[in-house]
Amino acid sequence: MKFLADENIDLPAVKALKRLGVDIVSIHDVEMRGYEDKEVLNYGEENERAVITQDSDLLRLHSKGAEHAGIIFLTEPLDTSRLIKEIQKIIMLFDNLENTVIYIPLK
Repeated sequence: MKFLADENIDLPAVKALKRLGVDIVSIHDVEMRGYEDKEVLNYGEENERAVITQDSDLLRLHSKGAEHAGIIFLTEPLDTSRLIKEIQKIIMLFDNLENTVIYIPLK
């Protein structure tokens, strides 16, 4: 499973996930900082990367039927260690997130 961290996700968390072998890039890595939400979602879809975000506008795009590789929505701010644990759970629980929204923290 591959991920794209939106610009509202802390870079230390992205770097920590990379060190653990998670296939993740940030908006900063792909030089898309400041891009429109639809472009971020499209990039994720084209590159088969689920978007990790706190931006509810991506949920709106999902509800309007936008195709995507998955949206992982943080319902509350999480520290780096908690975010890592949540992403690891998602990797273990799901094979594919296509057109799916996952809310974290998982209940």
